[in-house]
Amino acid sequence: MSVYGRILKVGKKSTLLWINGQQIRLDFASKHKIGDIIDKNDNLITECKEIYNRKQNEEHFKRLKKKFDYLKKIRRFFEQKGFLEVATPKLKDSVLQEENISLMKTPYGYLAPSPEVEIKKLVSLGFDKVFELCFAYRNDEINSLHKREFLILEWYRPLETHKEIIGDFIELIKYLNAKSSLDYLDRHIDLEKIEYVEYKTLFERFVGIDIENFDSLQAKRDFNIEGDVNKPDILDAVFSLKIEKNLGLEHPVVVYNFPKERAALAKIENGYAKRFETYIAGVELANCYDEENSYENIESRFTNSDKEFFKAVKIGIPAMSGIAVGVERLIMLLENDTAVF
Repeated sequence: MSVYGRILKVGKKSTLLWINGQQIRLDFASKHKIGDIIDKNDNLITECKEIYNRKQNEEHFKRLKKKFDYLKKIRRFFEQKGFLEVATPKLKDSVLQEENISLMKTPYGYLAPSPEVEIKKLVSLGFDKVFELCFAYRNDEINSLHKREFLILEWYRPLETHKEIIGDFIELIKYLNAKSSLDYLDRHIDLEKIEYVEYKTLFERFVGIDIENFDSLQAKRDFNIEGDVNKPDILDAVFSLKIEKNLGLEHPVVVYNFPKERAALAKIENGYAKRFETYIAGVELANCYDEENSYENIESRFTNSDKEFFKAVKIGIPAMSGIAVGVERLIMLLENDTAVF
């Protein structure tokens, strides 16, 4: 295969090329300009039509290369643990409308906000221990932690609980980081310790609110929350503004016993959602459920909009636990960066 690359520098007797993340030196001065793509004999393959910004483009290449290497390692991790990688539809005629998830609709259908429902359809057919690494779509505000198109990693273990799934997640972080701790900005995170804290305890600890008995109007005034919002929405806003930045600063923190209004497709037990969110360095990285598999319970929470999903639940899915991980947020922490990859 012929050597080719983009010209980075032309000297008096040599030319420096960039190809696949490496610099290659040719023993002649090219007659072409910086940014052009040439072969080893100085034949022009593609002319650069813009001013070539070497530093900017090399940094962008290296950042993407790191991201793609992590994706390869993630797949290797799950293959070694005996999981099957699956691929599910992303353009759908109908979706389940969950609280706090803003859907993206196109003229041709909805873009999937996660692969969860489609994976559960596969589980109803008999698939076991599956994972998917894919793009998901939500009409959220764009900032350093949110993109409308983002990489999500989900996996499911039939007949297991959140403890096994969260154990997988911590094991994955150690595998990707090649050690049992994580250094992020000025924090040293011990991955050997996991702290479980109830949702209501965090409100008592950080903002002095009893979530079972508080004045909505006073809370709105205290935390500058505007609009016609209900109590769960107020709690979500306060949690985002005042609490989550304090979580996981020394070791991973798993928040559990969420209000039942935030159950989505998690089981509800003793009035609380069996939902488990993992935080590291003040960043929410993963959302785990002990999954609801009762048709009657799911039907009571959602309109029958995805008929194939309701059919799958009627056929029967086993008790299981599953998790969704924000991949680009995780890479951000692993790379000690301040914006998602």
